[in-house]
Amino acid sequence: MQSLFDGHAGPRIAIVAGEASGDQLGASLIEAIKRRVPNARFAGIAGPRMQSAGAKSLFAMEKLAVRGYLEVIKHLRELLGIRAELRRACLAEKPDLFIGIDAPDFNLGLERKLKDGGITTIHYCSPSIWAWRGERIHKIKAATDEVLCLFPFEKPLYDEVGAKATYVGHPMADEMPLVMAKETVRETLGLPERALIFTLLPGSRVSELNYHADLFIETARLLHARYPEAQFLVPLVTRETRDQFDTARYRLKALDLPLRLMFGHSLEAMQAADAILVASGTATLEAMLAKRPMVIAYRLSETTYKLVKKKLRLPYVGLPNVLAGRFVVPELLQADATPANLAQALSNFIDDKRLGEALDELFSQQHAKLKCDAAERAADAVVAYLKGRQPC
Repeated sequence: MQSLFDGHAGPRIAIVAGEASGDQLGASLIEAIKRRVPNARFAGIAGPRMQSAGAKSLFAMEKLAVRGYLEVIKHLRELLGIRAELRRACLAEKPDLFIGIDAPDFNLGLERKLKDGGITTIHYCSPSIWAWRGERIHKIKAATDEVLCLFPFEKPLYDEVGAKATYVGHPMADEMPLVMAKETVRETLGLPERALIFTLLPGSRVSELNYHADLFIETARLLHARYPEAQFLVPLVTRETRDQFDTARYRLKALDLPLRLMFGHSLEAMQAADAILVASGTATLEAMLAKRPMVIAYRLSETTYKLVKKKLRLPYVGLPNVLAGRFVVPELLQADATPANLAQALSNFIDDKRLGEALDELFSQQHAKLKCDAAERAADAVVAYLKGRQPC
């Protein structure tokens, strides 16, 4: 069994993130905690950003980045083994607290065992109980001492069942400027000031690229036929997903398309865009904060989609629509997510500038609501437990 803290005597925090967005949340939180408690130590499962902030990772974060029922089943034995080893390590070393960042299917079961074992558990980033599987709120209450919520509509749900929850805001809203000139970002990226630019965000996981790489490339092909001067930015999180997308380009004979693959820099790519095609997920929030028109697309295996659809509580899945409480950007899912449909939806924003202008105003209002110094507020809640008292 691997050791988490190697006998470190200061405050010890076990922490687990399961994907790129969680890694970003975790890094900001670790840095904020260290400003208050410089000798705090962090260990568990961390991505590159969290590791740069000082977290020790026992396993590669990518091991947890699996989405969909069938996809999870394929990796279930390995995931259960990782969780069991983490559980044994935490119960043996008794960290001062455990922080699970998103990844609810992995973290909540672990948190319940640790809480039963006398370890304080905090879940950072509420599962989407407002969107689907609302019954999970009781499981979350049993597994956690506190939930740190990113969105204002989440805390009242926990209040209703007597679960401890604090609204902290969203770190992305803090990090991104309320106003960002498109021309400035384009200059930084070496892009023509007046070019027509689409940004394609097919997902951060290999499993997502399996469904989206071909779809997004074929959509770009249709857009390029309609707008021959258009350029396409494709930021990808890992070398593996970049190679996967590049392989799809070769297979589809799309090397003539002006696709610029980027390693990271998704935020800059969004800010530089005239319109964005994005896989549903946290990236839709980033696109909203960038104040850019977007079309949301997503595909899953047919079996997974049918199971998920039965549990949906809202008619939309994209965060811009959830925050607005109505459809403000198009969502094309599963069979509706075709190259023709996606290309037409994106073209609507290019051909009618008024649509984008209305979104800019709405997205600016939402950004202001979410800008709350989230990492600092989350760190205050965590440090209160380290000091042996519950936050007010």
